[in-house]
Parts: sequence; structure tokens; C-alpha cells
Amino acid sequence: MGSELILYDIDPGALNLMEKVVKKYLEERKGELKVTSTTHLEEAVEDVDFAITTIRVGGIGALRAVIEIPLREGVLQTVGDTVGPSGILKGLLEIPAILSIAEKLKDLSPKAIILNFTNPMTPICRAVVKGVGMNIVGLCHGVHHIRHLASKLLGLEFDEIWVKAAGINHLTWTLELKHSSEDMLERFAKELYNEEKIDVLRSHPYLMGRELHSTHGLPPTLSDRHVCEFFPYLYTWYNTPEYREIIERTSGYIDYENKCVRREVFERKINEESRLLRYARGEEKLDLRPSNEYALDIISSMKSGGERELLAVNIPNRDYIKGIPQGYVVEIPGRVSKGGVEGVSVGSLPRSITAILRHHLEKFELLVDGILERDKSLVLQAMALDPLTPSPEKAKRILERFLQEFPKFLPASLLGNYSRL
Repeated sequence: MGSELILYDIDPGALNLMEKVVKKYLEERKGELKVTSTTHLEEAVEDVDFAITTIRVGGIGALRAVIEIPLREGVLQTVGDTVGPSGILKGLLEIPAILSIAEKLKDLSPKAIILNFTNPMTPICRAVVKGVGMNIVGLCHGVHHIRHLASKLLGLEFDEIWVKAAGINHLTWTLELKHSSEDMLERFAKELYNEEKIDVLRSHPYLMGRELHSTHGLPPTLSDRHVCEFFPYLYTWYNTPEYREIIERTSGYIDYENKCVRREVFERKINEESRLLRYARGEEKLDLRPSNEYALDIISSMKSGGERELLAVNIPNRDYIKGIPQGYVVEIPGRVSKGGVEGVSVGSLPRSITAILRHHLEKFELLVDGILERDKSLVLQAMALDPLTPSPEKAKRILERFLQEFPKFLPASLLGNYSRL
């Protein structure tokens, strides 16, 4: 029996477009895959083996709310999808929606595995496990950043570089870096401080990552764009001209001068939709490349057999990282076989790094519990704990303004049942 891909979206227009795009892609490659679509969640998740979740609740309008409300309170951020007050607000939007999908899956396909791409990755996966009890694996391509940087610094082929990294999503640390069987981590660390290669670090970028390496002894796996948001130093870094240029150049979303979402973000969305429509009509070609995020590897191994190594999976900790509470979601190496996905233990991380990870994980735990228990005070505490939040009072104002100004993006049950501050 062949495979079937069921596309689900609450937006009929977007759903219709993606169905046409997928069918056009399969037609070009003579792929044998049945493709259907539905706006009904029950139809989408009944008797399925895997559910891939990649959503943005509220679309561009919600993105503006998530980014701009904290900006107006003086918050600095670069991406705003994982940490900072914007990461908390995005969690308020995405987690309830993912939970509703997970709950329906538990009723109709209890053995299914959720493969999640939606951010904030760590609290979403934790909420699904803690609140619903479904099997979920979070997937991200961030682990490959260090491979790209190493290939440039060391003059090696990207595909020949292997890494072992561990931490939490968007804040993993490189434990091993090899070329063939040769350990290259020490040489890589030395090249980080080779001023003849400073332009490589600027363009990657990795100047803030180098600074963190000099303090904590391990190189962060991702580039500065994501890593800098996990630290209060972002405010100091932004006032350093060289770092400021990197932050503003790599943000992608934020107009720092006007404290709003860049106009190009809206233009890009319109252009992307137009481009996809032209592709579906056969009027334009698409250059589609693998994302290296392992969804198809997991599905293939579990259905057809054969073990595969996975450089990064986000799953509940089961002694994979020592010093991190059991059940908290960590990003670690893994492997997949017919029996499913399991992690690879990495042992202990440096004490300072473990402390950093635990701080963010406890913050995420407050966010998850606040959503599961519909307790706004816990959400406020999570936001106040974030290193990018300027003060408890500003955390309160950000949360209140978001809930008051943009209630249409929040489930009524969540909004109405929150306890008062």
C-alpha cells in the first residue's frame, strides 16, 4: 500500500495553493504519493503514522504583535521566535494550537509521532509531552551552522564534517568536531582567534559566539543571530558598532530605528505566494533543496527499517545530558530505527553552560505550566525571568498589552480563564 500525504490548514486559500504546489512537484519528479487536503482537523489526523507541525498562528498580523509590543518597551531582540519577551508571546500563540492538534491525534491516532518544526521549539515539545502525553520530536537545522563555519575556517568540505552538539534548541554547544575520524575541535578553536580570518567570522557571523567560547570553553553551535538572544549581553553587544552591524544585518524581521517589523517581511510574503502560484501553473521553476532536518529520514527508517544517525533531535531528557532535569526537552544527537527515535547520551556539560540551560528550561517550564493551568501569573514570571526583559514592570506591560490589544490571536478559553495579575 502506498503512502498518503494529507495537507491541513485552517486557511482554504493557502491550503489550495500548497496542494497545487505539492502535486506539481510530484508531477515533475514522477513521485508516487497520494496527496489530499482538508480544513477539518479530524480528517487530517485520523489513522496517521506521522504528523508534521509547522504553523504560525495569526499569520503576519500576529508576527507584528509579537515583535512590536516588546520593541515599544525597549526590548532588544534579533529573531523573537524562541527567547526574549517575543519568544514568550509566540509561545502563547503556538502552544495552545499545537496542543489542540496533539489532543486530536491522541484520540484518533495515539501511536502517531509528531514531527515539530514550529518555534518556540523547546516549550512546544515540553507542553505536548506534559499536557497530552504524545510522542513528539522537534527538528531544526541549526546544528549545521557550525559545519558551515568550520568548512570555511578549516578549508574542508561541508559534507565531510561531523559534529556532536548538545543543549536546547537554538542554544546548543559543540562537543566534538571531526573530519573523517580526525578530531578537529582544537584546531577549529584556534582558528576562531586567527585575525587573518576575521572576515569569515563577521560574515558567518560568529563574533559573539567566539566571545562566549572564550568564557565557557565550548563553541556555540549556531551563528550569532540566534545565540545572542539567550544572553543579557545583547544590550552591550548592540552598543558595540561591530556587533551592532551584525545584529541589524542578520535580524531579518526588525526595523530597529522605527521599532517595527521590516516592510520587506510583508513584501517577501506577497512575493513568495505569487512565486508559488506561478510554479503551480508551470510558469516558473523552483529551486527546492533538502533542509537537513531529518523528517523524511525518520519516516523512512521507521517504516522501512534501517538505522540512521541524526545530528540533532529535540526530545525529553532521559539522562542524555547530566544535570538537566528528567523530562525537560533537550537538543542532542540521536538515532532512528524501526523502533523509533532515541537520543544519544553526551554526559555532563561544563557547569556554567548547564546553569545557562537550566535557567532557560525553568523559564520555559513556567510558560508551559501557565498555559496548561491557564494561570497568567506563571506566564508573567516566565517573561520576567528572560534575560532580555528589561524589568518586571515592563514584563507586565508587555503581557497585558498583548492580551488586550490582540485577543483575536489567542484561544478564547486561554484568554478568558487566565487569573488576574
